[in-house]
Amino acid sequence: MYRNQREIPEHRSYKNNRTLLIGRIGHNAETKTDKNQQEYVVLSIATKDSWKNEQGDYESRTEWHRVYAWRNLSRFAKTLQKGQLISVDGQIRHREYAEEVNGSTVKHRVAEIHAYKLQRLSKVEGQGESADEASDD
Repeated sequence: MYRNQREIPEHRSYKNNRTLLIGRIGHNAETKTDKNQQEYVVLSIATKDSWKNEQGDYESRTEWHRVYAWRNLSRFAKTLQKGQLISVDGQIRHREYAEEVNGSTVKHRVAEIHAYKLQRLSKVEGQGESADEASDD
C-alpha cells in the first residue's frame, strides 16, 4: 500500500476512482493476450461480508470480483494461486457488451478492477520465497 501521498505515482489520480480489495483468489491466474498482442492476467477474487441480522443470527455474502493485471504486474499475478489471500489496489472500470438471447438483444454492464498494485498476504505451502508485492510502475 502507499504509505503517504508522495508514494502515489504522478500519472495516477486516486482522488476519484480508487478501490482496495482484500480477498482470496478463486482460481489460478488466467493469462490472456489482447488484440495488440499485450499479455495480461485475469484473477477472480472473493470478498466476504458478514453481519448480524435482526434475529441475532449471523449472515454473510460473498462477492466475486474480476481483477485485471497488465504489464509488469501481470508477471507477479501469474505467481498467485487459488486460495491465497491478497490485497488489490486499483481502479473500477465498467464495460458494456450485448448478446442475443431468444432472438432479443440483451445489454450487459460489468464492473472490473484494473490493478495498480497487488500484495500477497498469505503464502502457498511448499513454495520457495518469492516476491510479496508488485506494482504497475
